[in-house]
Amino acid sequence: MSTPLNESANDATASPGPILRPKPMRCGGTIFFKVEEIIFEVPRYRFAEHSEAFETMFRLPAGEDGTAEGRDEEHPVVLESYKAVHFDALLKVIYPT
Repeated sequence: MSTPLNESANDATASPGPILRPKPMRCGGTIFFKVEEIIFEVPRYRFAEHSEAFETMFRLPAGEDGTAEGRDEEHPVVLESYKAVHFDALLKVIYPT
């Protein structure tokens, strides 16, 4: 017994059905941090995913001058009292290769 699905699968001239594509992954851009004198540019999605504070920060509108903290290298999120080596270690945990 043959079904319409089987018939089209066996017909070499039939065009294939729609191609199913995975949902696109949206990382949401990058964020810039300044720790000591080093600027780190990292994908921001993990920070938003694991921190309510960062998630809220990312939703804030830009200031009157059009800038927002962390959106570019000239206006990074400045992390005072932290060591760059420790922040780098955190990034290796958050974004394993």
